[in-house]
Amino acid sequence: MHPTLARPAILAGLYLLCAAAWLLAWGTGPLGTFGLILLTTLLIFFLERRHRMGRERLRQGLRRTSLQLEQAQRDATLGNWEYDRGFSWSPGAQRILGCGGEDNVDGLLNRVHPADRSGVQRALESLILHGAALTVNARLNLPSDQQPVWLALRGEAQPDGRAFGTVQDISHQKRDEEALRASELRFRQLFEQTPRIAVQGYDRQRRVIYWNRASEQLYGYSVDQAMGRHLEELIIPPAMRDQVIADINNWLIGGAAIPASELTLQRRDGSPVTVFSSHLLLRNLHNQLELYCVDIDFSALKSARDALRQSENRYQALLESIGRRAPEGQSSGGEQG
Repeated sequence: MHPTLARPAILAGLYLLCAAAWLLAWGTGPLGTFGLILLTTLLIFFLERRHRMGRERLRQGLRRTSLQLEQAQRDATLGNWEYDRGFSWSPGAQRILGCGGEDNVDGLLNRVHPADRSGVQRALESLILHGAALTVNARLNLPSDQQPVWLALRGEAQPDGRAFGTVQDISHQKRDEEALRASELRFRQLFEQTPRIAVQGYDRQRRVIYWNRASEQLYGYSVDQAMGRHLEELIIPPAMRDQVIADINNWLIGGAAIPASELTLQRRDGSPVTVFSSHLLLRNLHNQLELYCVDIDFSALKSARDALRQSENRYQALLESIGRRAPEGQSSGGEQG
């Protein structure tokens, strides 16, 4: 039996049993008939009252849910829509689009910026004709002196030809992305114009995503040779590789940052190069972590320090040699006297 019919069938069965018991007890005379009618009336009254109360509770629950949904959509600048040979827009969608409750495809396309219109049209045709998921971003068609409003249209087709989805104002997200993109461009331009500071960028897998000219000069790899390759196979000496990988992975999952320090790395030809290396973790447009290394060539300084150390050692050895000879001279002079 269908689940929706089970409860009415049980109630009908109970009523028949009660009616049969009543008739057996009171017979079919006027009193028995009147009592059965009264019993039936009371039963119908209570069942109808219960049904109405249930419907009212359901209506109130739906209204609360609808108000909560509308408030959530208003806070998220989000609206929903239904397509059935035309669009039906929720109040939130109407606020975003500046339209009425119903519209057709041409009406929606006219509200889209001309530069984005063809992309939206293709996406809608794929949704309506082929059942493909709708995922497209576009700008509203507004006067040029107004801030651009970006929309994210999302939707899913149904087997019966209808479609349901959402429209969201993502203008703040787009402005944040543009500001971050401009900041990243300034960052890259800055380090392209600093020939003595080598900067490399790596993704979470330690693959090269950025390699400036100073890195080319310092390590001997061109941009084309370095891009996409792993940090450890390019500039980390074999003895240090396991520790470097472990330190980076630990930092990426929230562990201790890698401190700035003097390191001896290696060039493309395998020769050692001494650098002072600093490290940064930054998030890109997709909120993914990227590692940047800023290296200053300390080779000349190290050579100067080594030369100074050797000079000091020679000077110290000379002083010690003179110190040993002095007592010998004094001793031989005393014997001659």
